[in-house]
Amino acid sequence: MITPNQFKSGSDSDRIEQAVTHAVKTGACSIEIPCVNEISGHPLWQIDRAILLPSDFTLVLRDCRIELAPHARCNFIRNAGTSRQPLEGNRNIHIIGIGNAVFSGGFGGHFSMNGDMNGWEAIGILFYNVDNFRMTGFRVEEAHNWSISMENGCANGYLGNIDFLNTGRHFKKELGFCPNQDGINLRKGCHNITIENITGVCTDEVVALTGLRSKRTRPPRKPGARPNMIGGSQPGPDDDIYNVTIRNVKAWNAWGYGIVGVRAADGIKCYNITIRDIIDVSGPDTKRINALLKIGTNRYFNERPSLLGEIFNLHVDNLVSRGQMVIRLEAPLQDSVIQNVRGYGDCTTMLQKISPEIACRNVMFDGRPLS
Repeated sequence: MITPNQFKSGSDSDRIEQAVTHAVKTGACSIEIPCVNEISGHPLWQIDRAILLPSDFTLVLRDCRIELAPHARCNFIRNAGTSRQPLEGNRNIHIIGIGNAVFSGGFGGHFSMNGDMNGWEAIGILFYNVDNFRMTGFRVEEAHNWSISMENGCANGYLGNIDFLNTGRHFKKELGFCPNQDGINLRKGCHNITIENITGVCTDEVVALTGLRSKRTRPPRKPGARPNMIGGSQPGPDDDIYNVTIRNVKAWNAWGYGIVGVRAADGIKCYNITIRDIIDVSGPDTKRINALLKIGTNRYFNERPSLLGEIFNLHVDNLVSRGQMVIRLEAPLQDSVIQNVRGYGDCTTMLQKISPEIACRNVMFDGRPLS
């Protein structure tokens, strides 16, 4: 197995890149980052730029801690096609954690603002148009924005056995209200993906399906920053989010937002979505979430909110929460089944529409039609 310890010159980022290059050149197509960094003698690898993974490649993380170097403003990992112009997709990329594998944003905010104000460079693991991927067996601690984002057509993938420790404790509130530390985001065009066995805490949604686009070129939210979405939000040939399974999520939200979100707007369809076994594990001394599951959005869109027939065929089963409500419905819903929704503690609202005008067509809620 090729490891960065075989390369003695340069920074930790240099040595990891040399290992990747050597693995591709020799046909090994895989490297392992071990626990101990033999140059420093410590169980720590500090990176000052994103690790770029090419097609047909496996990165093994064996009991290692990969941390952003002080003041580094970069991702943990991107697919290699994102370093080219025009951007290129990749295929067959696997990130496999063994033992106690950790990605850490380090201590303190590295950016001049918090969260998505800094564009896509602040995202932890960022994939653009990657076909056939697998991520499993690691933790993400204090990411500077979303921990993992799959964007612009990522497909045929698996994300499982991932833990989050995103509390926002190192961020300065004067830099922005929320660091926006989502766990996993699937954005426009993502399909045929399973997300399972997810644990931990985030300051925004732990799993979010976010279908947004715009015909206009939107400037960055902060002057000089990268756009929020790599590859842009312009309409593409297949922007829908579909054939997604989210199951066995046991998590809580440190800032009181939701756990799972299904947000499609701007004409993007979101369908064939299975959501089951989602448990709010917050305690009595933590902030109550406002809703475990949020369907649709009445705020976050560029062109228009979702219409009836654009979010459909959702199968929701076994949701448990102590939040203000279990399900918050913000957009029309069609051809869906919702069952086994339970609240505990002070939670007595199982499902609430934000407006009585929101239409539901052929939706069953615990065996009864939802009007």
